[in-house]
Amino acid sequence: MPGRRATLTERVDGDGPGDAVLVVRRDPRRRPARTTPWGRVLVGVVLVALLGGAAVATVGTLVSERTAERLAVEEATDDTAAIARSVVEPALLDAVAHSGAPARDRREATARLDRAGRAVTAATDAVRVKLWSADGTVLWSDEPRLTGQRFGLSDEDREALETDRSDAEVSDLSAPENRYERGRGPLLEAYQAVHLPSGDPLLLEVYYPYDAVLASAASLRSAFAALAFGTVAVGIALLLPVVLWLLLRLRAGQRDRERLLVRALDAETAERRRLAADLHDGPVQDIAGLALTLGAAARSTTGSGAAVLEDSATTLRSAVSALRSSMSAIQPAAPDREGLAAALDDATARGRAAGLAVRVDVPATVAASPAALLAAVRFVREAVANTVRHAEAGAVEVVVHRDEDDLVVRVADDGVGFDAARVLAARRSGHLGTTLLRQVAEDAGGTLLLRTAPGAGTTWELSVPAGTGPQW
Repeated sequence: MPGRRATLTERVDGDGPGDAVLVVRRDPRRRPARTTPWGRVLVGVVLVALLGGAAVATVGTLVSERTAERLAVEEATDDTAAIARSVVEPALLDAVAHSGAPARDRREATARLDRAGRAVTAATDAVRVKLWSADGTVLWSDEPRLTGQRFGLSDEDREALETDRSDAEVSDLSAPENRYERGRGPLLEAYQAVHLPSGDPLLLEVYYPYDAVLASAASLRSAFAALAFGTVAVGIALLLPVVLWLLLRLRAGQRDRERLLVRALDAETAERRRLAADLHDGPVQDIAGLALTLGAAARSTTGSGAAVLEDSATTLRSAVSALRSSMSAIQPAAPDREGLAAALDDATARGRAAGLAVRVDVPATVAASPAALLAAVRFVREAVANTVRHAEAGAVEVVVHRDEDDLVVRVADDGVGFDAARVLAARRSGHLGTTLLRQVAEDAGGTLLLRTAPGAGTTWELSVPAGTGPQW
């Protein structure tokens, strides 16, 4: 909860009477607003847009590269299927797969496959063509040294024979059946089932340079990268004016709010001055005049009537003093214009009027925001008022200093002190002053500490964020 009060067991060690009781814990959500670094905001927006756009473009480029590779593999697979149906399969004779066929028939079958193989390599960038039987024998190849050799078929090869499907993969050049393809770089191996006139299935393998696949992927990647990064650049170029316009609007709004706040404070100050002037020129003057009249009448009267008149004059003079103290409270010195020291002198006037020895220790220049300075004045006024009402003190000291980013205000008296646990837990109207001190700390987003013990005096300490306001 904002301004959450500490439990009475939350104590910290410190100087002064007893342990320091944490009355109000700082709520970071109530820290004073700082001037927005608009330049940093603009740079941050641009950087985020650049990084986000670059990330999207990079991911898109990588995806496009993978897509290009997949499309190139699919294209090789489709080409192989077309070659199998239109070139190789029409050239097949049953004699190519039957070792007992007449030699003349076998030579004719081989010649037809040689012509088909040359047509394949002439029409495509294929570097090797092989024709396998179901038992793993190379029935024909454009590399004659492979013809007649037998190797084991992979599971993918057997599946292609059984399902009559096309597929492709990067060739394993370390396999013995691929020893004659080594030295040509990585190869893409595409395979497709073909059928003899008798219907028996054979496996056609065509090997393509994988560099062509990579080149196709690189080409698509470059095209997509140019498009993606160009789109990002155009988007950022269009976004910048909008962001700049929004920042200028926000900055103008912030300045308008600050001006309205200043006007509201000025209006409040003017109203306070009007009320103080009305009191001074009206009731205070009337009561002071009446007190003078009664005093003069008392001096010219004898007997018991003179005593009554003098008592009445004394009461009226006390009323005038109280009214003047109220006027000081209604119209305190403005800390942002007349200096914090003058404002604290006014805030402690009630203590001096009550006969307290008041000492105020405040630097000539206090680097703090108007909100922090106003909180300090409110705090000191209420703390001194509590001292006058309850402390039975002879002296009170007010010390103000900066502690890193905080403005620290300490009010200490030499009075009777009190039981902190009992008073802080009370909700009676008699402890309204303590409640007001809490409210000052909560409103300013600060921390309130209390050090006291029966017979040992009382010290209140307020720490509030100093903010980044002008120097006063």
